[in-house]
Amino acid sequence: MRKVCNYSPSQQGELLLPGCSDHLLPSTQPQDAQQWLHRHRFSPFSRLFCSFSGADLLRMSREDLIQICGPADGIRLFNTIKGRCIQPRLTIYVCQQQARHQPATKSGAGDIYHALYLEELTLLDLSEKIASLYSIPPQQITHIYRQKPSGIHVLVSDEMVQNFRDETSFILSIIRDENTNGFHVVLK
Repeated sequence: MRKVCNYSPSQQGELLLPGCSDHLLPSTQPQDAQQWLHRHRFSPFSRLFCSFSGADLLRMSREDLIQICGPADGIRLFNTIKGRCIQPRLTIYVCQQQARHQPATKSGAGDIYHALYLEELTLLDLSEKIASLYSIPPQQITHIYRQKPSGIHVLVSDEMVQNFRDETSFILSIIRDENTNGFHVVLK
């Protein structure tokens, strides 16, 4: 008896973009393997592999996938399954500054840093990563400034992002822009 899968992308909610943490694991259940196939643009083969777990897909050889999916898609699927992460071009560490009305914590207890991995050295990529950290849409970040030791705020541009040193640390401050209902971010 053949199992029919009625999986559709709309059932999974919002799709995540593929990334380094999005590897196919041997423990991946068939439904999660289906979602993985959709995220990696292998939707045409989701019905074919509907009962396959992560272990089943990982066991398949390059030749098996070429025979099932055709040369182009078979090689692409094999490379995606076996692929390695692309190293980010820039890693920066950021700490979200506590709001003034929040009670102070013990020294060091509130200084939790998050790593932001930029694949593109652009203001847009930086904005998207910061927006994700604050759980807001990237379009709500109207400007990003870098506060210099003298206290001046310099508008961050693509060129400035390209000149950030790898593994630099910043304290993030976010200020609501009353005029646009957006936010200004200050890197200190």
